Amino acid sequence: MTVVLKAREKADLFAPFTEEYFAQFAKSLNGSDAINTWRRTSFDKAMLASVPSNRDEDFKYVNFRGLNIDGLKPVLMQWLEQFKSSSILAAGIDKIEDLPQEYTVDQVQTDPTQNIVFGSFAEAHTAEPQRFAELLDFFHTKFLGRKFALLAQAFLSQGAYLHIKKNTAESTPRQVFTRFAGSKVMKSFSTLAQIDENSRGSLVWDIDSQKDASGLLNSTLDVIVKSGSHLNLLLTQHLTEQINSVATVRVYLEKDAMLEMATITSGGNVNQMEIDIKFAGSGSHALVNGVYLGREKENFNLLTHQDHQIGHTTSDLFYIGTLSGASSSNYLGKITIASDAQRSDAYQKNRNLILNKGCTVNSSPKLEIGANDVRCTHGATTAKVSDLETFYLRARGIDYPTAKVLLADGFISQVTPRIKSPLLQSGFARRLEALLYQWGGKSLE
Repeated sequence: MTVVLKAREKADLFAPFTEEYFAQFAKSLNGSDAINTWRRTSFDKAMLASVPSNRDEDFKYVNFRGLNIDGLKPVLMQWLEQFKSSSILAAGIDKIEDLPQEYTVDQVQTDPTQNIVFGSFAEAHTAEPQRFAELLDFFHTKFLGRKFALLAQAFLSQGAYLHIKKNTAESTPRQVFTRFAGSKVMKSFSTLAQIDENSRGSLVWDIDSQKDASGLLNSTLDVIVKSGSHLNLLLTQHLTEQINSVATVRVYLEKDAMLEMATITSGGNVNQMEIDIKFAGSGSHALVNGVYLGREKENFNLLTHQDHQIGHTTSDLFYIGTLSGASSSNYLGKITIASDAQRSDAYQKNRNLILNKGCTVNSSPKLEIGANDVRCTHGATTAKVSDLETFYLRARGIDYPTAKVLLADGFISQVTPRIKSPLLQSGFARRLEALLYQWGGKSLE
């Protein structure tokens, strides 16, 4: 086993990221404003950041094979101009009609827009430069500098910014839509959000790709929820098989802040998501639900961290996946309770359903508890579809591919009732239904 690990580490995944590589990318940038300075700083930090390795406890089961970055060209993207006056930012499509129906969200259009700043990074720098600069630095200092996240910011293709000012109740969700297109390209997206004190907001980020697209999608989503505020967050990825994806989600919760988050992940070659939630204020709470669906040869790497830095905080995390074809999943979940974080309450569960032979699952929940008056629960289950279940469906005239879709639907449907927000629940259900419909249509061809 030692020989295998050494052999795997000889090929440096990050070798293409040289000073010359960054300098070539920098030639395509306009001016030398604060955003480009931030890119430069992020690149320098990335070069100093440790390289993720299977020897690290946090990446013990992560499969980095297939994440070949060599030969990829970093490219810039623009937001679609016609969306600027609306609650949607979209990149990678030509007109509003190109936005898939399943990605629409309910639009109320009654918001006090003067209290909401929503736009590109460039627009954010113009509208509130000091606050924007402070937010860019905040996540460099409050969170461990992961190499992929720093590189996403260094080679930023486009950025989205949301700021909901204090005492504002947003009713229309802000939406970011990203479509990956191009051959052998690297695209890096960052979304940055701050919800000020005693406010409420919703953010939806959908990512899909064109059929013939290939390369690497590297993205970050950084969120601060201030005291007494509530954020609903919906994040979906549906990628074609020649795309590798690395997504880093970092959330900072202050006193009595509330996060409700739901994710759907499907497709891609290596599809990695890292979620790090810091409970920095008493009374903060997070409810996180996620689904991943493997249909062919996808490899899902899912890393979650519920970091209770202070007491009287609550987290509830539930991730569930179905695997078929030759897909695999690697889940590493960690709950950390600081020594003075008494009366913390944390729950973590990972469930998997294997639909056929040839799939693999690694699930490793972990607790690091420093306080003695806490409640922590974690667990992982993996089940296989029995021959009897398959026979029951086949005996009723249902072919095998359709039977797999029905079994997957029945298994993951347990997530939807856990979603409390009506907006999140409806958006989650609509996207999941469309994904299963596409899967069924492909299976029946």
